[in-house]
Amino acid sequence: MSLRYVLFLGCLQLAALPGAAQRQERPRVPARQLACTIEPIAKEYYQGEPIIFRVRIQNKADSALTLVYALDGSEALFRAPAAYFMARQLRPAQLPAAGSRCGILNSLDSTDFIKLQPQASFNPLLKVAQVEFQIPQVYPTLPAGDYEITFHYSTLEPEQKRWMGDNNYWPQHAGQTQESLRAQHWSAMQRQLRRVPRVSLVSNAVRVHVQQARPAAAQLGGE
Repeated sequence: MSLRYVLFLGCLQLAALPGAAQRQERPRVPARQLACTIEPIAKEYYQGEPIIFRVRIQNKADSALTLVYALDGSEALFRAPAAYFMARQLRPAQLPAAGSRCGILNSLDSTDFIKLQPQASFNPLLKVAQVEFQIPQVYPTLPAGDYEITFHYSTLEPEQKRWMGDNNYWPQHAGQTQESLRAQHWSAMQRQLRRVPRVSLVSNAVRVHVQQARPAAAQLGGE
């Protein structure tokens, strides 16, 4: 039985964006031109603790490709690119109930794009994992049991609003209004999005055993 691992599901209302209903036609890249791999950074896992992975997407094509880092909301499929872990149970375990997530999603920015040269690689979770409170959202946090975990990354989403986010505040600058600054920003983001090919990737599968609880001595720092 397959289980899509999504922790923070809940209410989300996207602000109206210029061109929000538009769909972008982007070239599709065969999955074989990119390699997605994951590797756990520890040997022991305990329930209630995030299972941290090294994630790598490598460009195996002959030319450079533009991709996008995972954004806040990517792990819960609120926005593109989709970037999430999936856990398949190997032994029965009671899985956590879905939580709730409400709030404003950060707007897409030029720093969220990365140009991968041939044979170069990047970690799509690098930016979101730098925010401490997002770590339990980004990585699997599972009850005790045995699991087979994979990572999924997709840029197939055609709707612009699923990429953009919902920042509504734009300070006035040089006499320009918030509306004009906001329109300029989205126009620039749309131009960059046209360079992002459509691709759907699934990593190698990693088997993990999650133990009931961390030993008390370890919880106290070994004292």
